Amino acid sequence: MRLAIVTPWFGRELRGGAEQQSWQLAHHLTLRGHSVDVLTTCSATFEDDWSRNRLRAGVENVDGITVRRFKVGKRNRRAFARVNAILTALEAKDLKRSVSPIGDEDAAIFAEENINSPALLSHLEKHERDYHSIIFIPYLYGTTLAGIPAVADRAFLQPCLHDEAYAYLPAVSEAVHSARGLLLNSEGEFEIALRLFGPGIIPKSFVVGQGVDEFPLVKDEPERVGTFAPRHEHYVLYLGRQDPAKNIGLLVHAFGEFKRRHPMSRLKLVLAGQRPTSYGDTTKDIIDVGPVGEAEKVELLRHMRALVQPSLMESYSRVMIEAWLFGKPVIVHEDCLATATVVQQIDGGLRAGSTTAWEAALYTVDVAERETLDAMGERGAAYAHRAADWELVIDNYERALGFAGPSPAAATNGAHANGASNGTLKTPAIDPRVWDRDADRPLAKALQDGCTNLIYVGPLAAIEPLNQLLTTFLHYLTLDRESRLVLVGRGDVHDDVYERLYAEVRSLDLADHVLLARDVLLPQLQAVYRTASLFWSLDEVAPPIEGFLEAMWFDVPILAYKSPAAEKIVGDAGILLREKDDLLSVAVLAQMVATDRALRDRIVAAQRISRARHKANGLRAYAGDEASRAIPTQFVRLQSLLSE
Repeated sequence: MRLAIVTPWFGRELRGGAEQQSWQLAHHLTLRGHSVDVLTTCSATFEDDWSRNRLRAGVENVDGITVRRFKVGKRNRRAFARVNAILTALEAKDLKRSVSPIGDEDAAIFAEENINSPALLSHLEKHERDYHSIIFIPYLYGTTLAGIPAVADRAFLQPCLHDEAYAYLPAVSEAVHSARGLLLNSEGEFEIALRLFGPGIIPKSFVVGQGVDEFPLVKDEPERVGTFAPRHEHYVLYLGRQDPAKNIGLLVHAFGEFKRRHPMSRLKLVLAGQRPTSYGDTTKDIIDVGPVGEAEKVELLRHMRALVQPSLMESYSRVMIEAWLFGKPVIVHEDCLATATVVQQIDGGLRAGSTTAWEAALYTVDVAERETLDAMGERGAAYAHRAADWELVIDNYERALGFAGPSPAAATNGAHANGASNGTLKTPAIDPRVWDRDADRPLAKALQDGCTNLIYVGPLAAIEPLNQLLTTFLHYLTLDRESRLVLVGRGDVHDDVYERLYAEVRSLDLADHVLLARDVLLPQLQAVYRTASLFWSLDEVAPPIEGFLEAMWFDVPILAYKSPAAEKIVGDAGILLREKDDLLSVAVLAQMVATDRALRDRIVAAQRISRARHKANGLRAYAGDEASRAIPTQFVRLQSLLSE
């Protein structure tokens, strides 16, 4: 059986991220002995007109790779450009989980007027069974968005994912959830995918890594790169496309501020790579050497003090790995999970977010002893030689695609688990695969209105702990008026308790701040979990065991009363209260957990370890026919209120 790689553009000479990765992946799979078909279009490059067939349709053999080119279809460039302009103008604050950033009509235009090839799609549909696996790369183009649903049983998506507006589109979500597997370039990219698409992807996600070829030996090392002499200079290096989308503006501004504050510093910022406009400014020691060849690139990497990588839009940073292969540290953006995650794990450099933080990082690199920088670089080198070795990377692909042994899930987050028993307490079976689907989009949008969502999902069998929760929430409102308590009855729900709780909400005048529902649909439950900042329970007799486990899968921190059951299920993976006499103090603690990022990160990390102990042995059975159940009145009311 053959393998197929589906990608919009393909060629050995293409140097873009996904384009280069497609070529190298096909090449190294072929070297391993696999028969590889690359299914691509007759469009020449990303920069070209996506509706022009500049290359000849047909089949050719390139270094043992069978390349099949198909004509692109006609498209409305103007309509696509209009929608694309809207998407690129959106900021991070405009993006909400499980919510399309644009209307349905515009979202359809993005998918339909993208780069598409009806001939390629027809080939996939006719020859699906000829391929053992079909890898689609990257995520946001029509060849992927239309191709995956057509051959979902054999489809593996290598998204090269960024946390950007495109990733929130409905067609992207459909492709992710339809695919048989996800192939991720890095642990950081897995974290991005998890945030965007929820825990349903965990069992089918695989961090395969990305290989980086070692640099060939250069016989004649250049003395200069343009007019710049690297071996005689004191500098940090930016290597790559000088594009505003790569956040280079932050770097240039921070370096300018650094030089203003430290005018006697010899440190220079060298910019190397293609650029639509130059950011060079010799008066501020910013040197733009432009595009460089391999020998010049090696010279710049060898003599720099550190690589600077300010981009937020990375699924994997090849230049970061290249810097580490030369034993040099890196400075990366702290909010880019793909780079910051590994830098933090191995201590291979520095992380910075704000302009001030970048100034501080530049100062550290400027004044640090060579031994300090070398130590960070050596840790990076050890990681790079292990993680970017093509032989090991292809091993990972073979496991993920089912050619060799069982495939480990992306991060060791407890997928493929079995039921567990804690003493006399039977842990319910929770399988995250039931969430490999879209959440309820209207509800997700309504719940992301700026309010902090605090949730309880579980039995409504005793009124006292629920009334305590309402009282605590009243205290919470004095700390944060923009907050909401969502109470979802599941499992043992007593009608009289539900009615009394509903009456209590109204008597306390909390109808605008409390949502009470029961018999919710699975997509609605996903929306509740995916938008929650805290899961809490004050029940000492019948705590929400299943809710605790689900909260762990959705990375929602838990605050609960320390009942025997809660201690066995949650343990040290959440915050358990020994007493609840002072409900105001409980409210203060709840606010800390809901808002303190460092505290939340520690709790979530512990929950990920804990949930691996509570293993799933099958799909959860949800009573009744989902499709026939009505949407809870409170949820309908919230959606209508927020859409007015």
